[in-house]
Amino acid sequence: MSVNLRVQTWDGDRLSVNIRDVAIAAGVSITTVSHVLSGQGRVAEKTRSRVLQVASELAYRPNVHAQQLVTRRSRMMAIQVASFTGPTNTRALLPRSDYFLDLLNGAAAAAADFGCALMLTPPNLDALDLAGFAVDGVIMVDPRGDEPLFNAKWQSSRPMVTTGRVTIGTGARSVVDNDHLTAATTVLDHLEREGYQRPALIVTSTSRSYIVDMLDAYRAWAETRGVEQLIVEVGETPSESAAAKALTSLLERSPAPDAIFASSEELALGVLHEAQQRGIDIPGTLGVCSAVDSSTLQLTTPQVTGTMLNPGEIGRQAAKALLELAAEPEGGPHHRTVATTLCERDSTARRGVRARS
Repeated sequence: MSVNLRVQTWDGDRLSVNIRDVAIAAGVSITTVSHVLSGQGRVAEKTRSRVLQVASELAYRPNVHAQQLVTRRSRMMAIQVASFTGPTNTRALLPRSDYFLDLLNGAAAAAADFGCALMLTPPNLDALDLAGFAVDGVIMVDPRGDEPLFNAKWQSSRPMVTTGRVTIGTGARSVVDNDHLTAATTVLDHLEREGYQRPALIVTSTSRSYIVDMLDAYRAWAETRGVEQLIVEVGETPSESAAAKALTSLLERSPAPDAIFASSEELALGVLHEAQQRGIDIPGTLGVCSAVDSSTLQLTTPQVTGTMLNPGEIGRQAAKALLELAAEPEGGPHHRTVATTLCERDSTARRGVRARS
């Protein structure tokens, strides 16, 4: 579709497009355009896409200050990645993982689509500090539930969306997450098809909901098959050294596990490196796989099997859910589930089948 519209509004030294121009070109009302561009109200997806396309082709730029006065909203969202070093103050904004960067990019892109800005805050920034920025709401990534923003007064005045459930206290009304129970079972079924009979699980702290789900899936899977449950918890922060220690303890078991299912790519890489230093055949003697996929897992020899959690889509859905809550504070919960994909690679290809990336 091509839009040809002569715009008559003058803004300084250039012609500019206003909301009425967009409405005429899209063939909709000014109110509909306003709802689409502000993220308020209910608009059919087809109409929303058309309005956004027209606005883009006309190079429409909203008057943010005017919108703030009318809607009494700052059009600023905050996003905070919960600390992985426990409930203490820290300046690290993101853990070392593709997952969090992709999630942040997805949330930022969705915010930009609705003319909003996204502010990344340090972990454990408290409600008083964040209130000074007049944000419309906050996205909490992988929280435990004991972070300072889980404050009754804050949550009653600002909408919150979490990616993942909380395991401590009362969580937000809106949650965006994967189905980690099904994802973990899919990995274990894959290992079984490849001929592995004694998979072990290496996880971080159960203060995260996805770890709880992994454990539940593993225990149910092992119990159904009468398989010994081999679980090592390494603590709050994943590291390659922690993974090496966990593998060492598991190899001392008799019989030892023939596959390792790790809760993060960093733990999976630690297992892989330690096994290779010991001269263990991967995947013949030991299979290695991760509950989180990343580009790093494709740079090793062999490449490591991982679960693509689609974090970019998680970020996009979280931002959309937050915009809906900001527009309709009394609306219902906006729970959303993002699909996962198992990426089978050589680290678990025991039958000799080439990995599928």
